[in-house]
Parts: sequence; structure tokens; C-alpha cells
Amino acid sequence: MKTYKTDTPRITLAMLRGACKEQRDIFRAEWPEGVDVTLENVRRAQELGLTLAWGEHWFPADPWKAYYAAVAPARKAYEEATSQALKAREEAMVPARKAYDVASVPARKAYEEATSQALKAYDAAVAPARKAYEEATSQAWEAYHEAIAPAWVAREEAIAQAWVVAYIASVAEREAQPSKAS
Repeated sequence: MKTYKTDTPRITLAMLRGACKEQRDIFRAEWPEGVDVTLENVRRAQELGLTLAWGEHWFPADPWKAYYAAVAPARKAYEEATSQALKAREEAMVPARKAYDVASVPARKAYEEATSQALKAYDAAVAPARKAYEEATSQAWEAYHEAIAPAWVAREEAIAQAWVVAYIASVAEREAQPSKAS
């Protein structure tokens, strides 16, 4: 059984409630009883692919500021390096994208012709069923609108009456308040 220093901060699985299942599983496999917070263990967490950002919310204000200031130059250098690499990647991909677009034109045209014919065949096959459906639903919609018409009229009337009452009450309330100009 492992023994731990009592003065060394620890991270336990229970502390990772906000982390995703994959991250908790990785942590549990490596440190089922928790882990002391040491540089060695933090580096091991990075090797395992654990995201350290989930722990940053534990930092109080002053340590957070110090941490952010300490990592800011590394973050800036990383962003500069990756932005240059991303730009180079994008530039290198332009000719390949153009070649792909040119090469895919015949295939795209063949696909559209094939699907166009299939869509026409589908439309022709379902046309009688679609017509019957539209006729049946048209009658149902007409019956529905006839059935709800009186309720709709009553609803609209109630809304209009309630609006008038509320508006008149709000005007009366404003008039009853002492004027700021007096």
C-alpha cells in the first residue's frame, strides 16, 4: 500500500467530477487512489493526455495571476509557432484542393445525373400516394379550421379585451403617480 506525504496537495478522482468520462478513466487507471501534486506527476498527466485546464478553476486569484503570467510567454510562442505552421499547411493544401476540385467535376456530374434520374423515378412512383395524401389532409385541415373557428374568435376577443384593460390600468397608474415636473 502506498503512503502519501500529508503536506503534499493531492488530486483525487472525486475532484474530477466536471471532467469528461475519458479523462476520469485515464486518471483512474493511472492513479486509482489519487495522486500527489508534483512536477513529475503533472508531467505524467500530460504524457497520458490529461487536460490540465480542468484544474485551473481551483486556483485562487493571486496564484491564478501568477500562473497565467508564468505561462503567457509559452502560450504566445506556441500560438505564433502554430499559426505559422497552420498558414504553411493551408498554403500547401491550395494546389491539392484545386486539383481535387478539377478532378471531382466529372464524378460530381455523374453523381448528379444518376441522382437526378433516381429522384425523377421516385417522384413518379410516389405521385399517386402524394396526391391522395394531400387530398385527405386538405379535407382534414378544412374540418379542423371550421371546428376551431369559434374558439379562435373567442380567444382573439379575450386577448383584445385583456389588452385594453391592462393598458387602461397602466395609464391610470401613471397618471396617479406624482409628476416629476411638479
